[in-house]
Amino acid sequence: MRLAPVPPMQPPQPMPPPRFAPVPPPQRQGGSGLVITLVLVGVALIGVGTIGAVAVSSAQHSAADHATSSADTSSAESGSTTSSELSSSEDTSTGDSSDTGPRPVSALGDHPINVPGNGAVNTPCDLPAFDTDVASQDAFYQAALPCLMAAWTPALESAGLPVETPNVVTTADDVESPCGTRRWNQTAMYCPGNHTIYMTARYYAEVEQVSEAGVYLGQFAHEFGHALQGMTGISSAYGDAQYEAGGSTTEAGLELTRRSELQATCFEGMTLAALQNGGVSNDYIFPALEDSAARGDENTGVRDHGSMETNYAWVQQGFQKNEVTQCNTWLAAPSDVD
Repeated sequence: MRLAPVPPMQPPQPMPPPRFAPVPPPQRQGGSGLVITLVLVGVALIGVGTIGAVAVSSAQHSAADHATSSADTSSAESGSTTSSELSSSEDTSTGDSSDTGPRPVSALGDHPINVPGNGAVNTPCDLPAFDTDVASQDAFYQAALPCLMAAWTPALESAGLPVETPNVVTTADDVESPCGTRRWNQTAMYCPGNHTIYMTARYYAEVEQVSEAGVYLGQFAHEFGHALQGMTGISSAYGDAQYEAGGSTTEAGLELTRRSELQATCFEGMTLAALQNGGVSNDYIFPALEDSAARGDENTGVRDHGSMETNYAWVQQGFQKNEVTQCNTWLAAPSDVD
């Protein structure tokens, strides 16, 4: 069943700059290049879902938190394409079981990922032709994954953090994970319990009825942002903090979830900047940014992802600055993660 279309919008007035005061970016390591500034004209609301979700899982707390909305639609033919799942042992935010090498650090605002000057490096990416069927979506994500890893590996290594490629499961059916059941008609999810991104193919194709490849790339880059939180230990610290706050439904818990989601959105903006500077067409980049900017709590009524204005501010912050310290939502004022 198609959702009621959104009435045509008039071109909006220019969005005010983010209310947080950005730090002048130093010369970032590992890459350079001018980021083409996106001018969002007539941002249209695409669908009613949030941009995605991360399910909280820590060594101390096993409860899963699915911070997303779902929508029921009529049934359709389904099938799923999945890749083999990673095992998790030493830390629920990483698949590393070795006793040597970089280890994840359970921290939030003072996390060592925040090396001044570090950003996602310019990365070319040869993406296959896109279609909304499950096999085509899976091929698209599997091709994008090594590009995203290449963009972020220098920053992770510079900070002395693990470099752990997440697993990606593309599914048209309900799927079980250590973080619980993800239904086919829910948005994509990252589960730190097995360091796996679950891309729910039919949700975007059938519920939101989206077909632009760039939107799917943006969704994937957002979930990869959560995977960065998982492999570095941020997800573990977030789970602990949410437990201390009394759970995900408390005011404090919801604010923590917004901080987590908006950091992933900011990391998404950084990733898109790295791909654009690496030669990926704006036919992918601009729809991804527009879609991310149009997602927010106004669409769901649950204050777990931030307003559309706030999502716009953080994806632009990541895209225009491309510096990891500019995405430290954990130290931002509450009014900047509303």
